[in-house]
Parts: sequence; C-alpha cells; structure tokens
Amino acid sequence: VDFLDGYRSTPELSFAVRHNRCDCGIMVTASHNPPSDNAVKVYWSTGGQLLPPHDRGVIDCVAAVTNIARVPFGQGIADGTIICCQQPIDRAYQAAVLEQSLPGPRDLKLVYSPMHGVGAASIVPVLHAAGFDDVTVFAPHATPDGDFPNVPGHVANPENTATFAAIIEHARAVGADLVLSTDPDADRLGCAAPVARGGEWRTLSGNQIGALLAEFVLDGRRRAGRLGREHYVLKTLVTTEMIRRIADSYGIATHGKLHVGFKHIGAAIDEYGPERFVIAAEESHGYLAGSYARDKDATVAALLMAELAASVKAAGLTLHEKLDALYWQHGCHSEVQISRTLPGSEGMQRMAHLMLNLRRDPPATLGGLKVIGVHDYLLETPSADMVVLDLEGADNRVAIRPSGTEPKIKFYLFAFEPPELIGDLAATKAELRARLARVSDDLARLE
Repeated sequence: VDFLDGYRSTPELSFAVRHNRCDCGIMVTASHNPPSDNAVKVYWSTGGQLLPPHDRGVIDCVAAVTNIARVPFGQGIADGTIICCQQPIDRAYQAAVLEQSLPGPRDLKLVYSPMHGVGAASIVPVLHAAGFDDVTVFAPHATPDGDFPNVPGHVANPENTATFAAIIEHARAVGADLVLSTDPDADRLGCAAPVARGGEWRTLSGNQIGALLAEFVLDGRRRAGRLGREHYVLKTLVTTEMIRRIADSYGIATHGKLHVGFKHIGAAIDEYGPERFVIAAEESHGYLAGSYARDKDATVAALLMAELAASVKAAGLTLHEKLDALYWQHGCHSEVQISRTLPGSEGMQRMAHLMLNLRRDPPATLGGLKVIGVHDYLLETPSADMVVLDLEGADNRVAIRPSGTEPKIKFYLFAFEPPELIGDLAATKAELRARLARVSDDLARLE
C-alpha cells in the first residue's frame, strides 16, 4: 500500500495511482456531502474512477467478504507493506500541475477558501510557485473539519452561491481582485469576481468558468504554437455548448456527448488519445487540463483561473466583462440547473414514474416553446437514465435525469441566442433568463 498519510486531494490520488503504477486507488472522503455520507471513491489503474464492469465487480466482491484480516499499522510500516509516499507524490503532482501554467501577468490579489477541506495543501504552493505572491487563505474556512462549521447550511459546495457571501465580503474589504473556492476534497472549483472594476461582485457558474478556461487555454496554446487540428476538448452532455463553439473557432474537435460524471471524461482521454487532449469541463464545476490525472482537479483550474484573471486585469477588464466579449463572439448562452428533492422509497417511485412519463408521453410544449425532439439515453450505448427534450429555436433544450448520489431529480435548462441576433446584450441576457423561467415553471408541474 502506497499511503498518503496527511490530508490530500482526490485528484492528487488520481495522479498518484498513475505515477506509482498502482492497480487501484482508494480515497476516503465525503467530499462536500455531510459526514453521515462518508464513504470511498475507488479508482482503477488508469487513475479514473471505476467504470462498468469493474464497479459492479467490486461491489460483488465486497458483498462476498466474510472475514476482514487485520494487521497492526506499525507492523505494516516496519515490514514495508505500507509505504508512506506523501512528500515525493506532492512534489511530482505539483510539478505536473505547473506544467499546465501559461505565461503572462501575475499582478493579482486573491482570496482562497478551501471550505474546511484539503485544497490549501496543493493550491497555495502551486499558486506561489507560478508567481502569485498575494494569496490569502480565508481564515474561517482554513481548518479541515468534516462538519464544515462556518459554511452556510454546512454544505461546502462551490455550486452553492451562498457559500461565497462571507468570502466576498472579506475580499472587498481587503481590495482583492478574485475569490477562488474549492469543495473539501478539492476536485471542484468555484470563483467570484467584480462585475466591473470597483463594482458589485458576482459568482460565475460552472458553465461560465468552463467556457472562460477553454478560451484561455486554447488561446495560450495557440500563441505558444502548441495547438493543432489534431487536438480536442471534452465535455458532458449537460455542459454548455459554448465550449464547443469556442473550440470550433480554434479549429479543433469537441467530444461532447459524454454522460454525466467525470469518470466518463477520464475514459474518453484514453479513448481519444492523451497526447492530443487539451481541456475538459463539466457544468458541476469540474475541470482538467493536461493528462497527468483522470479526474477533475481544482488545483489546475485554480492556477489557470488566476492566470486568466491577471491577464484580463492587465487589459483593464474583469472576468465578467471577458465573458461578455465571448458572448458577442459566440452567442449568448444561458443555463440553469434545478433539483427537485424526492426522499425515501416514495420519492424513488415518483422519480421513476416521472422518467417513464417523459419517455412515453413527453410534453408538447415547455415555456411556450414546442418540444421538437426527444432523446432517451437509456436506448444509447453506453446507456444512462436521462431524457433530453429539444425545444424550438437554436439550441434550446432540457435534460432530465435522476441524481446518481442523492434523492433528487435534476433538470438542466439551456437557452441560446446566436451572435448575429444580439442587438443589446443586457436585453438578450434578460430575455434568455425569462425564457428559462417559463420553462422551469412548466417543469415544476410535471409528475
């Protein structure tokens, strides 16, 4: 057993499995979930999380266990069956992340929150090594603590905008340019920044961060002469199509019909060739650049986001203004995710009934827009319990799927306006938000 004997991130484990050529990897973590959900994430020799048939095979093996043999930990250390490898893995992992760094300005004051998790062990040294000297760890969230005591609702998830309120208040007080936040096992990244210089602050969604990072990395690699038509980006089915349009503008492919879960992205890196892979994103704040791991990594995402923020600051812009420039170029994209909690066995039955109704008798309209296509991914290979409803107009759609980890059914709403139809960007954004609100109202009535 190669043992990381301190608090370390889930993506560092993915890297370690590959670096040490292990057969598998095990990470004990509840991630952003409550302590009652504490369990393990299990990795295959690729460094990616288990995929079929190995996931089912492991479950069957666990169910067949009748006896658990025990050896004193000290004995394992003494006889060499347990090898503490944290320091060399830290060095190798951080070096691999820094290989993704792009040159440019480093004048940036940022505040970082690990949300009572492990991210500071890698993100702070990587940022410092990349030239970012003015990094403050948000003190109320600095201590690792699985109860997440200073996070609203004790749910330490960067998807939850409420977790940013106190961090933003502190960032404004100290004159910071950027807030970065990671979930406790440091595989997801969130951020917040001023809308305009000296103005109000606003968080960025997972889709918006993904689009910004894709543009930044592709532009940086092209400038360095390291981007060719053979390269590609990856995203899931429920991640913004803006990433595809950005990749199209650089003349490279997007493999975007991947099911939800970064394990599918990890497998796709090996399928399409790690030497040609550039960047991957999923809407739930997961990103990876480079092929050193096979899981989403908030450390590399934090590094690239800091470099991007410093770059736009030097140009006199904010991240939100940079995003607006991308909307003018690639069209205005608006996305919303809605979750409906349905606990207990009754809730499971309601979710199954809703999914069955969508397949047998989908709605004719949503939000005043005709449903012009239905895609049932149970009929695809590989299959997934998800239905996508295409709505009239360019790239308006809804994806519906039960959560794989929580008693929830999730709705992903997408709206789009092509760049040639945008006259007033603020008005277009408002119209798309209203469009998605109407669709959301109709979805709430589905049973």
